[in-house]
Order: sequence, then C-alpha cells, then structure tokens
Amino acid sequence: MQHTIEITQEKIDRYGDINGDYDIIHYDHDYAVQRGFRGTLVHGPHLSAFACDMALQKYGADWFRHGRLRTKWIAPVCPGDDLVVELSEDGAITETVGGAAVVVGSATIEKD
Repeated sequence: MQHTIEITQEKIDRYGDINGDYDIIHYDHDYAVQRGFRGTLVHGPHLSAFACDMALQKYGADWFRHGRLRTKWIAPVCPGDDLVVELSEDGAITETVGGAAVVVGSATIEKD
C-alpha cells in the first residue's frame, strides 16, 4: 500500500499547532537554509503520523488495541517535497522523497 503526500508549509504549521512545537526550524525558511537545510522541516512525529495512518488503513480497529509503530527519521523533509509513504505486506515502512529514504520502520500488530 502506498500514498503520496504533497508537503506544504501550511501542513507543517497546522501540525505545529496540534503538537505545540514552535521551534523556528519548522517555520522560518531563511533560518532553516542558514542551518544547511533546503527549507523548513516537517516535524518528525508528523512523518510518523503518516505511517500510522497507513497502518490504520491496513489493520483496521486492531491497530488501536494491538498496533506497534517503530520509525526512524533519517533525512529532512521540506515544503515542496512529495512524500511517498509505503507500508509493505509484512509491515515494513518506507517513506521517500525523490526516491531517497527519509523514514524507515515498521507497523505491526502484536497480540497478547
């Protein structure tokens, strides 16, 4: 299962309002560029949330009771990127931008 998400500054701003993380690196383009990035950065937990949404689609209600999400953020994601989120049949997560991995992990069901 795969989904492509267009990353915008508005999405970053709205997520920041939800989680309360107002670090300047997420909101000030010039500051982010001065720090060596292509632009402002998507919050790491936001990237994990995209994977979590895919797991909910795959596993249904069992995801709420028995789901286990593991993610590792390995590269920045910026406005203008098309983020491809993929959840394989075995639960492996890969998020890519331009074919390069930015998040890896897994989403599995672990019943007692």
